Amino acid sequence: MRTLTLSDRGKEVSDVQKRLHALGYELGNEGLDGFLGARSQLALKAFQQQRGLLVDGILGPNTWRELVEAGYALGERLLYLRMPTFRGDDVLALQVKLNLLGFNAGPERGIFDTALERALIDFQRNAGLPSDGIVGDDTLRKLDALRKAESGREGKKIPDRNEGFVAETSLAGTVIAIDPGHGGQDSGVVSPGGRKEKDLTLACGLRLAELLRAEGCRVVMTRESDQTVPLYVRTDSAETAAAHYLVSLHFNSNEDPSAAGAVSYYFQRSHYYSEHGARLADYIGAEVGGLGGAGFIRSVGRNFAVLREPTGISVMVEPLFLSNAADDALAGRADYVERLARAVVAGFTRYLARA
Repeated sequence: MRTLTLSDRGKEVSDVQKRLHALGYELGNEGLDGFLGARSQLALKAFQQQRGLLVDGILGPNTWRELVEAGYALGERLLYLRMPTFRGDDVLALQVKLNLLGFNAGPERGIFDTALERALIDFQRNAGLPSDGIVGDDTLRKLDALRKAESGREGKKIPDRNEGFVAETSLAGTVIAIDPGHGGQDSGVVSPGGRKEKDLTLACGLRLAELLRAEGCRVVMTRESDQTVPLYVRTDSAETAAAHYLVSLHFNSNEDPSAAGAVSYYFQRSHYYSEHGARLADYIGAEVGGLGGAGFIRSVGRNFAVLREPTGISVMVEPLFLSNAADDALAGRADYVERLARAVVAGFTRYLARA
């Protein structure tokens, strides 16, 4: 699927409009005309906001995948563990049901992984059903019957273990994926002075990798040069390496040039959020915010692909706004990349030490 923006036309736009309409979004007089006009873009933005995505009205790979997955309801297809994995709102509904019943289906990501299969088989065994790991009619009926008995708990967060902390207390031996945002033809944000986001993220990512290796980590880079790497290739790199953590590096921008400060992100979707990710995002954000400028604004839960896809703990860091003159000047300091990389390491260290 190509990236779609305002005023684009074609069969792809018609497909998007049909999916938005089926989900109940109002397209106005544009209907299903294959033209991405203002009303269609408004509907797309409403969908992005509801799903915890970047609300930019652009149909990119993250929004497209969410739009496809939103069309699946539990019971419309057989679900089981396979490659490629089943993904969708039906898988998410299954995870929510099992977690509420006390079966550990793992993070509620809407991805049918091994944790979900184990929980499903455990449920089937306890319910006296064939333990085949397949979500068929009998399993759905039993789930519905038990959920009625457990009504009133919907939308409640099932706590993660250890109050958002992992058991490890040291970086040594961990696998960390570093994702320098953008690259190649995608420059990301370009400051008024011509500073490119892709260059800053790469410089910081490479230095961060050196510092983490010195701590005894095995580091995986999603890119090590000025190259274009598709979004889901980045997340697959982290998964293939069985990374314990993923840290994605970006820089912020805003139409308002006064916007400034550091923001960090962790995975959140509806009522579910990663407590581990939220804790780590807080620690790294606080360290990065201490480098100067407006400081640390806050950590925010989002359904970005780099936060949702990895099974490890994932965070995204935006240390400053390149659209802000003072922040841009801070990024231009000769020692900024070094200080930024060390701040990220310090955030990891404080998180592991439970400081």
